[in-house]
Amino acid sequence: MAQVHFSSNQRRLTGGVAEIEIEAATVRELMRKLEEMYPGIRAHLDQTSATAVAIDGDIIPDPMYEPVPPDAEVHLITPLAGG
Repeated sequence: MAQVHFSSNQRRLTGGVAEIEIEAATVRELMRKLEEMYPGIRAHLDQTSATAVAIDGDIIPDPMYEPVPPDAEVHLITPLAGG
């Protein structure tokens, strides 16, 4: 199963959960499953349009159809604000 890591900002939507293991063939399926587990997280990730997906340390530019290997480490990276 892939290991998904949540940022501190995303943890407010996961009840404080920092990481989970989940089985998904693609990032799209992973997002669907996350929404089932944590209603509202998909809207939060979609609102932060610059949210990036990193699989095994590589940031994926257009991730929705990207395969998720069974032993992958997935990070959902929200953009930093500042100036």
